[in-house]
Amino acid sequence: MWFYRFRQACLALLFPWLLAVFTQSAGRAYLLFTHGASKTLADFSLDVTRMFWIGGLFDIRIASLLFVPCLLMAGCLAVSNRIFLIWQRFWPWVAAILSVIVLIMTVVNVFYYATYERFIDVFVFGLIEDDTVAVLSTVWQSYPVIGVLFCLGLFSIIVFWFYRRWQRWLGTKPKYKISLPISIIITVVILFICFLGMRGSVGTFPLRQHDVQVSTIKMLNMLTPNGLIAMYWAVNAHQKNNQFVTATNEKGTELLSRFLERPTQASLTPFIAKTDTNRVAKKNPPNVVLAVMESMGYHLQSLDHHQRDLLGALRQHWLTDWHFERFISEGDGTIDSLNRFFVRSPMSSISQSSTQTAAFISNMFTPYLTNGYKIIFVTSGNGAWQNLNQFLPRLGVSEFMEQNGLKKRYPDASIGTWGVPDEYMFRYMKERLAEADKKGEPIFMMSMSTTHHPPYKTPTGYRKTDVELTETEKQRLRNLATDDELKTVLNTLAYANDQLGLFISWVKSQALGTHTIIAATGDHNIRGIGYPDTHELVLGHAVPFYLYVPQDYRQNSYFDSSRVGSHKDILPTLYQLSLSETTYYRTGCNLLSKTQDNTWCQGYNPEVAITAEGPCILTVHKEFRPWANQKGLFLGDPKDMTPEQEKQCNRWSTFTDLLWWQLNRQVGGQKSH
Repeated sequence: MWFYRFRQACLALLFPWLLAVFTQSAGRAYLLFTHGASKTLADFSLDVTRMFWIGGLFDIRIASLLFVPCLLMAGCLAVSNRIFLIWQRFWPWVAAILSVIVLIMTVVNVFYYATYERFIDVFVFGLIEDDTVAVLSTVWQSYPVIGVLFCLGLFSIIVFWFYRRWQRWLGTKPKYKISLPISIIITVVILFICFLGMRGSVGTFPLRQHDVQVSTIKMLNMLTPNGLIAMYWAVNAHQKNNQFVTATNEKGTELLSRFLERPTQASLTPFIAKTDTNRVAKKNPPNVVLAVMESMGYHLQSLDHHQRDLLGALRQHWLTDWHFERFISEGDGTIDSLNRFFVRSPMSSISQSSTQTAAFISNMFTPYLTNGYKIIFVTSGNGAWQNLNQFLPRLGVSEFMEQNGLKKRYPDASIGTWGVPDEYMFRYMKERLAEADKKGEPIFMMSMSTTHHPPYKTPTGYRKTDVELTETEKQRLRNLATDDELKTVLNTLAYANDQLGLFISWVKSQALGTHTIIAATGDHNIRGIGYPDTHELVLGHAVPFYLYVPQDYRQNSYFDSSRVGSHKDILPTLYQLSLSETTYYRTGCNLLSKTQDNTWCQGYNPEVAITAEGPCILTVHKEFRPWANQKGLFLGDPKDMTPEQEKQCNRWSTFTDLLWWQLNRQVGGQKSH
């Protein structure tokens, strides 16, 4: 009899589940047909279909997350007929409440989009955190609140009445026995379908926020999620991204004085710098390309040699152009590093936070915007990831290209777990450079690759090489992967390097190569290798920094490959190469200056700061370790610090707090105490 009661519960909850899916889909359809331009959407019929498909999966996921737990509870209570009768009495109430919640959040999402042209996000919390009375007054004046409340009340009565009738009808159905094996099979199938419904996906990952990016049309991306999933994301972002504190003058004075080693009053002025006079750049502004490569870590790059080609077409440029190897990423994750580039934010989730619309003085694009550059951001991944498709346009990015746009432009591109293969990103970059050069407009183009990312897979058609490693190397990388999987990791790296190299070769072969500067670095060292040995501490954060600078723009540049640096130094270096007498926000130094600025010129990561003599470990137990060799990133044993080394360690141990202070000062203003 247990299966009979379980089956009855399953049928009972089927209707509210279907209603939840239908309600959310209806809200999406309503917004599309009331706010979408039919002529525009007619040209994007496939994108509209994809929007409804992915949106429907979100609706299924939410409906399943609401009602599958009810089914599981019913299954537990079905062991006793007496207890199951209690469940039968109460489930219509629960189902009606959940149905009303689904409708409320759908209506809220509809009104939210009508007002802001985006799905519910962290700004919905302005109802509480801003002037609540003013917000409620605006809602009262702008929307038919009474009519909506009346309809919600009527809806709740109707669905409750219907669920009660449905329960009574199910109770009249005759009972019949089903064999135990068939019962078990049907139960397992039902539970498996429920599991898939709660995931919303049969792929590697459950349906996630970045899956809302289905088109190059912003509206379709904004309509893809439903109200409940959007609210869930908003709550998570609100909890995670609003830990801003007041940037007091007292704290700022303390931190600035410690880092700069001189009494300094609290302000952002110490971060403001100006590029030197650059007559060549002023007369002929160069294009500037900053390519951030997924997991281009120094460790795996160092495994390359002529008999084991991991560089591909990048090799010739690697050997002849400038690159720094004692160089570390500032962040240890992709978005962490990117947001430090974008606005010098130590908060990795700033792009999703309530301050995402702030006018950041530290905006990396401002110096180029000031000089009339067009700003382009290209990624082979999903543009909705970490809210970049909304955050970057607010910073001045006028052209944002991501996987869906690349797929539309190049139909042969296939979208994988993390995006399209990198070759399509570089293909687009070449076309945009050629187009801009033809128009005579300088561009600053930043790219973010995604192919060299787990789950590793080389694109179809790419010729793999049989990468042979020594037993020692295999043992060292065993935490990352083994056997064929490890070879795939290295082949994926080789593919990404090769595509970068082909792009650089193309630039150099064109006339625009004489006035295009290219910089490339990794977002972080590849994760998963593991670095338990403190002699490899820097290696765990190490990424290379490559520079191609046309001859005409090398004036006043001094290249020394032994210099140390980190991500914070890339933009100051590019500014000096390409801009004349332009103000910029400085937290790093120009790596090509003839004389190094000892205040800003060490490499920095929150865990370690590297100097020419060796790194300072910036953990709780601070220590200094010299380099083990003249080249490379292996460390020697700890040594007693000299006064100068102790001074540097003390300075850089302050830097993380200083970065937080300057961010809080930018987004939250100031107080005297």
